[in-house]
Amino acid sequence: MKKMALLASFAFLFFASCADAQPPVKKTKETIRIAFYNVENLYDTKDDPKVKDEEFLPDGKNKWTEERYKTKLDNLAKVILAIGDGKGPAILGMAEVENKGVLEDLTQKTALKEQQYGIVHYDSPDGRGIDVAMIYKKAKFQVLDSKSLTMPKLSDTLLPTRDVLLVKGIVGGRDTLYIMVNHWPSRRNGTTESEQRRIVAANFIKHIEDSLQKENPNAQVLAMGDLNDEPTDESLRGITHAADQTRQDGFVNMMWSLKKNGDGTHYYKGEKSMFDQILVSPSLLRKRGYYTEESNARIFRPDWVMGEVYKGDPPSPMRTFAGSRYLGGYSDHLAVYIDLVFSK
Repeated sequence: MKKMALLASFAFLFFASCADAQPPVKKTKETIRIAFYNVENLYDTKDDPKVKDEEFLPDGKNKWTEERYKTKLDNLAKVILAIGDGKGPAILGMAEVENKGVLEDLTQKTALKEQQYGIVHYDSPDGRGIDVAMIYKKAKFQVLDSKSLTMPKLSDTLLPTRDVLLVKGIVGGRDTLYIMVNHWPSRRNGTTESEQRRIVAANFIKHIEDSLQKENPNAQVLAMGDLNDEPTDESLRGITHAADQTRQDGFVNMMWSLKKNGDGTHYYKGEKSMFDQILVSPSLLRKRGYYTEESNARIFRPDWVMGEVYKGDPPSPMRTFAGSRYLGGYSDHLAVYIDLVFSK
């Protein structure tokens, strides 16, 4: 807990040096789209001896050639552009990227180049070398500061997980926004066995939000990511609530109503899990400056990203691989997004 407190204190001292920028503006209907996308193993074709990337090499298990890598980049660019009605979202959090180089290839060597995306990325301690990152349109979001915060460990025997990416910036030239990009520990060793690690992750980002809110009660904070838990699981029930609840503390989980209606972003044997989520501080629901509403939350699911992954199963997100079988798709997750709208 001391480590969590020190990290959170550092985070908010780190950002406190930059004053909130909220100058008076004229009324506008401008919207800012913010999205999250687990892009499923975005590896380059080069061997990095520091991480376990052997499966994603030209002579590896997945025969990860330059042609397959380029197809992956072009496919992701197609999805990202479509999330923003052909121009991409203003801000996109991402999970499962190997390094900054793949982000540079994605934003500079595909159809995304015209959108002039900036990149925020740090290497995480994850053994597979998959990190979280954020790309943003420079005309829509001005990064003031960023930091990669190491997740607390339950014990020294557990492998480290992905860091939390914390970014502070000015959205739409008007309001200060804090963004956390997450990829919480997986369920690989069993849901129950791994649950405590995700509870620690949840408490960690809540502690960061508490620190920011203590410095500025009106701080606008958004957390997004692949949380590997449902909105109804203990980790998220402890730090979030639905928009129609009266609680003023904690995050508002923008995916509550979608989950309640049986929807999800990750499909397994016909079942949908809402692992990919966007959480906002209550201050982002107040109708002043940039704000959002629960009804603004969406899962991006055009017909062309869906298909029959396994024979006989209902349509699922068309992924890159189904086991060892190359499908050449997009990702095994669906993207999620919200819109911020401006109110004077």
